[in-house]
Amino acid sequence: MRILMVDDDLTIREVVEESLREAGFDVLTAGTGAEAVALLQQHRDIDLLFADVVMPGGMSGVALAKQALTERPDLRIVLASGYSESWLEGIPEGCRFVAKPYRVADLLGIFREMRAAA
Repeated sequence: MRILMVDDDLTIREVVEESLREAGFDVLTAGTGAEAVALLQQHRDIDLLFADVVMPGGMSGVALAKQALTERPDLRIVLASGYSESWLEGIPEGCRFVAKPYRVADLLGIFREMRAAA
C-alpha cells in the first residue's frame, strides 16, 4: 500500500514516515496541500491519503480531501487534527478521522484495516 502523508510539521512527518516504512508501507510525504495535490497527480498508485486538517498555505486537509476525491473517488483518506471539531465541518463521507496526539501504533492499525478492506 502506498500512502501519501501530509503534515506541515517536519518532525511529525519524519517520525510517522519512518514508522510506516518499518511496518512495510510505501510512503510519500508533503508539507502542504499544494505539494500533496502535485504528488497525487504524479503518482496515480497512491492508495491512501493521510493528512493533517490544519495546514498553512491556504489548503486545509478537508479541502485537500475534497479535491483528491474529485479526481480519485476510490482514494482512501484519513484526516488528523488536534483542534476543535469546527475544523472538521465538511469532511467528505467515508473519510476516517484520528485525533491528535495519536499513537503511531493506532495509525498502523487503521491503515492495515483499510488495506485489508481493499
